[in-house]
Amino acid sequence: MSSFKTFAIAGVGNVGVHIAEELLKKQQAGVVTDLVILSRSSSKNESAEKLVSQGARIASVDYTSEASLISALQGIDVVISTVSHHQLDIQPLLTFAAKEAGVRLFVPSEFGNPSDDAEGGLLMAKKQVQLKLKELDLPYLLAFTGPSPGFVLSPEFHVDFENGKATVGGDGNALISFTSMPDMGSFLAYVLTTLPPDQLNWRILRIEGERISFSEIFRQYTAKTGKKIVVTYQTLNELEAVLEANPHDFPSYIHWTWAQGGGVVGKPEELTNGLYPDWNPKKVIDVIAP
Repeated sequence: MSSFKTFAIAGVGNVGVHIAEELLKKQQAGVVTDLVILSRSSSKNESAEKLVSQGARIASVDYTSEASLISALQGIDVVISTVSHHQLDIQPLLTFAAKEAGVRLFVPSEFGNPSDDAEGGLLMAKKQVQLKLKELDLPYLLAFTGPSPGFVLSPEFHVDFENGKATVGGDGNALISFTSMPDMGSFLAYVLTTLPPDQLNWRILRIEGERISFSEIFRQYTAKTGKKIVVTYQTLNELEAVLEANPHDFPSYIHWTWAQGGGVVGKPEELTNGLYPDWNPKKVIDVIAP
């Protein structure tokens, strides 16, 4: 049984909400004693307020103030950051404040492609947080989950099921690890409240709901719904030209990494799905066409 009882979450917009909801279930069962939602002092967060109605508490913070963050993290065992890639710059100060406040484990914002071997590109910001935590000697737990199908299989990422069209990198046959956000939340809440700290400190979780290619996703979608998807393929050279013009084009960057096999969380034998024996994640088709 884990000795972690108190948790703080930074960012409850996407996966953070699902992690919080699962931890609140643990709180109702007496396993968790406190769940704090860090919220910017000047912002109104409807998701956070809903979580408060379920038993969480809000701590208003200034993410640019070390003193504000240290105060909010007093008595917290585990900090979980789920901020988006647009907000990764708040993490370095958050890690320092966590160390100063006596936090025992830090879960940085990952929840996507593996970043532990990043040498550049948009994933480097995540790798730098890992290096900072090592420097601080504050144990981390990295959660590599692959993308959420409900998030990336969308027009923002060039996949438009409603209008029957998609643009993907390469030939569409590269395998990608997908995990739905609710499944990410249930898995993380389980291991954090079940496994002892020595099985979590400095560990990498490599989990996936399903390993599947775009080609197979589109085939299954057409078979289930009768709707055809017109697919346009971008070569690596074409994607690299896009990124050269705009290095911050995140959807194109992700398609570029996926086309090269960077969308899987690890080798099949490296998967840690078995840490949660009763975990039953959804298949991609059941998320996009329920």
